[in-house]
Amino acid sequence: MVNHKTKTLKNGLTLITVDLPHLDSVTTFISVGAGSRYETRRVNGISHFLEHMFFKGSKKYPTAEEISKIVDSIGAINNAATDKEITYYWIKSSAKHLETASDILSSMLKEPLMVAEEIEREKGVILEEMRMYRDDPARYSLDLYEMLQFGDQPLGWEVIGTEKAIKSMKREDFLEYINSLYSPENMALIYVGKLPKNIEDIARKYFLDLPKARRSKFLPYKQVKQSKPKVSIHYKKTEQVSLVFGVEAYDRNNKKRYAASLLSTILGEGMSSRLFIQIRERRGLAYRVKAAYAPYVDSGVFIVYAGLKLEKIEEGIRVIKEELEKVAKEGVTSEELQKAKEMERGHLALRSESTNFLATHFGVEFVLDRKIETFDEYLQQIEAVSLEEIQEIAKELFRSERYNLQLVGPFKSPAKFEKILSE
Repeated sequence: MVNHKTKTLKNGLTLITVDLPHLDSVTTFISVGAGSRYETRRVNGISHFLEHMFFKGSKKYPTAEEISKIVDSIGAINNAATDKEITYYWIKSSAKHLETASDILSSMLKEPLMVAEEIEREKGVILEEMRMYRDDPARYSLDLYEMLQFGDQPLGWEVIGTEKAIKSMKREDFLEYINSLYSPENMALIYVGKLPKNIEDIARKYFLDLPKARRSKFLPYKQVKQSKPKVSIHYKKTEQVSLVFGVEAYDRNNKKRYAASLLSTILGEGMSSRLFIQIRERRGLAYRVKAAYAPYVDSGVFIVYAGLKLEKIEEGIRVIKEELEKVAKEGVTSEELQKAKEMERGHLALRSESTNFLATHFGVEFVLDRKIETFDEYLQQIEAVSLEEIQEIAKELFRSERYNLQLVGPFKSPAKFEKILSE
C-alpha cells in the first residue's frame, strides 16, 4: 500500500508527498490542468509548445544549456509531457539534490524568459517533431482516430497542433496562455521518494511565490449522435496497415470505467488475451495487437490497435469485430475475469515501484478529479466487477452504428471497410 499526504499551501497549490525512505531518489513533479482541450484553432499546439519553452531559460537559469548542465551535473533526469487535459514537468534526482530540482522547476514556472528568438528557433524543432510522428503510422493512427471519433472540436485535435498555428505563434500568445491556466490553484506539486522531514518547508520556499493566474475552463465536448459506422483513411504507401478500431466509451467519473478497463485487458492485454491469440497466434495476421480504454473528463475511447498484413486487412478487421461482438453475445468466463483482475493487481504492484509512476498517478489524478482514489480503493472497485457487468458494457459498446475505424495504408476508398463494419 502506498501512503500519501495532501496539503494545500497558502497560495492554493496542492502539495502531495509520498515518503519512501528505503529509496535514495526523489521525483519532483508539477502537474497543471492545461492541455490542447483549452486551445483555440489559432493557437492549436501551444500547450505542447509551451512545455518546450519552459526549458529554454528563466531569470535564474537563463539558457536551456545552463538548465541541462545543472541537471546533468547532479546525475538527474528531467522531462515533461503534454496531453489533451494535463501537462506535467518533472526531475528525478538523488534525494540529496531535491532542493536543486525544486529550484530549477520552480524557476522555470515562475519566471520563464520566453525570448522571442528562442520561440522562433523552437518552431523548427516542433515542426520536425510533428513530421517524425506523422512518419510513424502506428503512432499517427492513434491521433487520427481521435479526430475521427471526436470530430473538429478541441478533444479531436492533435496535441502537437497544426503547422499553420505553430508558425504564427508569438511571445504574447504564450504569456496569455500561461496567465489563463498556470495558476497555483490549477496545479499540484508532488514529491515521491526519500523525503526529508522538512519537505513542506522546502515546498513553501520554492513554490509559495508562484504567480497568480486565471483558471480557465475548456469548452465542453459536444457529442454528435452516431447512426452508422465511420471509416477514415490516411493514404500512405505502406506494406503494413496501421489500424485503430474503436468506439466512444466512458468518462473518468463513470462507474463503468472499472469494467471497461478489465474488458480491455481480457481482449487485448498480454500474450494470452483473446485478440492476441486470434489475430497473431492462430492466424499470423499481425505482430502487434492490443486493446486499450482511456477516459477523459467528459468522454472516453475504447480501442483495438494493430499493424496488419496489407493483403489480410479485411480478414483482420472481421476477426477483431467478431471477437468484440462475441463478448457482447456470450460474455467472458470467470477464469478470464479473475485473470484480468490479477493482471491489474500485478501491473499496479510493478508500476508502484517507480517514483515517476507514482508522481504521475497522483499528479494527474488530483488535477483532473480534485481528489485521489487510492490504489486500495481502485482495486476494491476492480474486484467488485462481475461477469454480468462485463457483458453489459460489451453489449452497450460493441454495436455496428458505434464503430469507428481509422486506417493508415494504401487505400483510396472506405466503401469495402464500411460494408464490413455494417455486416
